[in-house]
Amino acid sequence: MNGYQESLNRHLANYKASRLGVDKPGTFRHKGVDIEYGHILPVELKWLNLLEPFRAEIRNYLDAHRDVRPHKYFHHLNSSQAFALNLFVPFFGTGAPAPLLRALQMDGSVSDWRLEYVPYAEEGTNVDVAWRDEDGSWTYCEVKLSEQGFGMAKRDQRHEDKLVKIYQPVLEAYCPAELLEPGRFFADYQILRNVWLVAREPTASLLFLLPRRNESLWGPLRSVLDVLPATLAERIHVVAVEDVLDTLCRDQSLSRQLGAYAELLTEKYVPTVASG
Repeated sequence: MNGYQESLNRHLANYKASRLGVDKPGTFRHKGVDIEYGHILPVELKWLNLLEPFRAEIRNYLDAHRDVRPHKYFHHLNSSQAFALNLFVPFFGTGAPAPLLRALQMDGSVSDWRLEYVPYAEEGTNVDVAWRDEDGSWTYCEVKLSEQGFGMAKRDQRHEDKLVKIYQPVLEAYCPAELLEPGRFFADYQILRNVWLVAREPTASLLFLLPRRNESLWGPLRSVLDVLPATLAERIHVVAVEDVLDTLCRDQSLSRQLGAYAELLTEKYVPTVASG
């Protein structure tokens, strides 16, 4: 566990007790043993991981989109899935996407949007959030919070076949050979799967949303993005969670409800100095 994770977990344990009024710890099963943690909700209280002003709306979204199901660890307050739901549904789902787009430093509009979207079933990448503008161009957004890194893949026959048949024919026009070497490719698998999406769609954009303080995410991401050609790199954006929430909190155009909600998002997801 890195320093940011420890800081966030302490912050969320305090948040659970002071804001949610929950003293009972949740448990995480490790090697057959249930270990109690302060930042985990009891599983029967998992819906408290959704912020109250829009909890009903988010649950209605989930009821209407049965392909989006709470993950196994949704009751962990550091769940990136819960964070994505808390951030995107209140803005995109209520017809007020413009302030969030500005905070994400993204241009365009939102004519259609989806959570946990699979653009190409034959390939299988599940995108945390995706939206399409009025011109039909997609933006794919990967959301991270307390993860220690991006997903890797086993170097087995199935993945090697996918590399040769699916990824390499598209990426070899953009990526240096070192990134497509199997050992490196499967080590950076989640990053490069997302890069593949925008490489095959000339008007698409890719956004990585992650906490600035979670340094274990920034290094591996930069090691890939820094060697991509400008023609592709200019369509890939990396934005800090803290900057997005700060921008929302300072946005005078927000309704009173959304302005107060931005403060609640910050209270929950940005550890204070004391927490660190």
